[in-house]
Parts: sequence; structure tokens; C-alpha cells
Amino acid sequence: MPVVNSCQVDACAYNAEHACHALAITVENSSSPAQCGTFLDTGIRGGDPEATGHVGACKMSDCQHNVRFECQAPGITVGHLEHQADCLTYAPA
Repeated sequence: MPVVNSCQVDACAYNAEHACHALAITVENSSSPAQCGTFLDTGIRGGDPEATGHVGACKMSDCQHNVRFECQAPGITVGHLEHQADCLTYAPA
């Protein structure tokens, strides 16, 4: 599974010092082009502090890195796009 190289969405419960600590995230087509469906805005920290996040599923069939809903990019970056937590590695096919 591709690694989440960095996450600039500080409000996410899984983010610690710009590193994702969710075991696996889902990228989905929602209100923005490639939204991180695992984003959780809460005052409680989550995830495994020893783990590095990975892309578990990608629902962006129109992304050049997507093969049968699995991300094939070597790694991704999550950041803000249109006030959402989005996969900034998303690239239309």
C-alpha cells in the first residue's frame, strides 16, 4: 500500500507533526476532487503513533495512479484543497 508521505491537515485526529498515523486511509470522490475519507476533526488524537499511514482504498477511478480502485503511486501527500482534506497526488487520467 502506498505511504502517506505527509499530511498538512493539522486538525485531523490521525495527524501528528504532519505525519499520518491512521493504519490505512480511504480516498474518495465526495464534495471535492479526491477527499480523504478518513479525515476526523476531533480533540482526541487517534491512530497508532508508531505507524505510518498508507492508502488502503482509492475510489478515484479517474486518477492516473488508480488501478482497480487501488492506488499505485509510490506515496501520496494529503493537504487542504477547497477547505477539505484532499489527496494532493490525485492526477486526472
